[in-house]
Amino acid sequence: MLKKVLLKIYVLIFSFVFIISCNKDFYSVGIEIFDQQFNDLKSKTFPIFSYQQSLEKVQTNNISSLHLGTFDNDLFGRTNSGFISQLNISTLQTFGLFSQEQEIQGSPDIRVINENEQLTAVYLELPYFNNTNDADSDGVIDIYDADPSNPLSDSDNDGVDDITELRAGLNPLSNDSDNDGILDLNDSDNETYNASAQVYQIDSIFGNRNATFDIKVSELTYFLNNLDPKNNFESQKEYFSDDDFYDRGFYGETLHDGQITLNFEEIPVLYYEDDLSTPEDEISQINYFDTPRLRVPLNINFFQGMIVNQEGSDQLTNQTIFNNYFKGLIIKAENFSDDLYMSLDLFNSRILFEYNYNFYNTNGTDDVSDDFIEKRQKSNSISLGGVAYNLYKYDNISESILTSLSLSKENIPSDKIYLNGTKFISKLKLFSNDNSLSSELQEFKDKDVLINEANIILHLDQEMYNSNYEFIPKRLYLYSYNDGVPIEDFNKDFSINYNPTAVNANKFLFGGLLQYDSNNKPTSYKFNITNHVSNIVRHDSLNIDIGLTTTSNVEDISIKNGYSSDNRKLKIPSPSVSLPFPVSIFGSKPNQKDLSKQLKLEVIYTEY
Repeated sequence: MLKKVLLKIYVLIFSFVFIISCNKDFYSVGIEIFDQQFNDLKSKTFPIFSYQQSLEKVQTNNISSLHLGTFDNDLFGRTNSGFISQLNISTLQTFGLFSQEQEIQGSPDIRVINENEQLTAVYLELPYFNNTNDADSDGVIDIYDADPSNPLSDSDNDGVDDITELRAGLNPLSNDSDNDGILDLNDSDNETYNASAQVYQIDSIFGNRNATFDIKVSELTYFLNNLDPKNNFESQKEYFSDDDFYDRGFYGETLHDGQITLNFEEIPVLYYEDDLSTPEDEISQINYFDTPRLRVPLNINFFQGMIVNQEGSDQLTNQTIFNNYFKGLIIKAENFSDDLYMSLDLFNSRILFEYNYNFYNTNGTDDVSDDFIEKRQKSNSISLGGVAYNLYKYDNISESILTSLSLSKENIPSDKIYLNGTKFISKLKLFSNDNSLSSELQEFKDKDVLINEANIILHLDQEMYNSNYEFIPKRLYLYSYNDGVPIEDFNKDFSINYNPTAVNANKFLFGGLLQYDSNNKPTSYKFNITNHVSNIVRHDSLNIDIGLTTTSNVEDISIKNGYSSDNRKLKIPSPSVSLPFPVSIFGSKPNQKDLSKQLKLEVIYTEY
């Protein structure tokens, strides 16, 4: 008896020490490693039953990114996304130099005149997400840096290190900064190079970046209430992926309808100082650069009457009144020449107004005889915000998926698991198809066991991809199916990936990260759910249904509502909604040739 107790203590101490000292590779350790430590270490597999779930709609408001684009897949069909957004006038400033009240009422200041602001251009600006990580602060972002940790590296191989070029106002990524045909080492004049220009890595754009497509921007005529009238305005109203008010006829003026291509260059913003009394064009140098963005020209006449001519009115001074006056925008994209999908930065999106106005020029003297009125140019903007949400449409879903959905409704486990965060999720049952205490599990529970490791391995259906893995989700997520909250292994994992470019890479011990073979070909996903399984086996915890979906941010555990095809309300992890890319995985009942890739629970344990 004493020997048995001592063995138990030894196993517990060893396991604790081993886990504390583990690294990212711990959960990839094979049983042969453990065999070196314990002669009685054993392995057992248990069944997992997968059931396909379809989402009719998901809540997509309270978001940080705007989705626009399309992609096609033989299994999942075509997914198309657009969005709807209100406008936020809190960022709107006075047009010209003086308020409309000052212009109307007059002022002792002779410079206060009728400024007669006239729009010259209007743009919808949707910035791309971008990466500017520069670990060594040498002016070269890490992805393009020959040595991201060494500022003395020479990324353009011109014989001058990066930090020296940065300090000299040269381009560390070009041996000819001003493109005049004279190499920097021999060039005494590089003044035409703008040292304030920034190089970016554009994130969250997938597919063919050279694809052409049509963008349609329309005025929204449906009032988007931020608070829910069905709940006495005591909670936020939910907006869903199928709340397409354009299809329902709630649209007014067409503000843009035409073809566009992407541009990934910085946008120069000019500071206008044109003296109209001279024939020369005196527009001065670039004042600053805006980050790369999707820039769509909008109808000037519409915004002249809707916005500029309303300067000083209640419509532009009160947000609630404005939301009733100008209810928002509907943005759609179609007619793509190739697959292209964009996740765009909502928080920095805006409508930009460029306009001329009358300026009273005193010529810098008190003598009014030489005063004159000239045209000057300024800009102003309204940000997107308030209620904003993404729209999704799905066409041509394959018979394979439809069959799997039909069988799951009859409680028949699926041969494949189809995931698409906005349309398809999966429900997993461990040990038995009804969460009951199966004879196999009961037999296992009757033993005195220490569970060293419990893994779920999900094998990719390689035939789906045809060697194109760009749209494949880089991470999956397990959660409590009934309430959307994380399972215990997630909460107990504090592992951190300190690489600043490793987005969505924390909690790597819990897993769900895409795995690759020696040829850098994606093969599978792996989850460690040791605590979850141990609680079921050793502590009689409830064997709950587990949800499986994609995720764009494993640290975000917020929840959105969704509805199944039979109108059941479901709790959906928010990050799955912001990642609509699909993946096909082998489920509970693959065919005979793929039987080795069957979904299973692998448990490594020690008897004591």
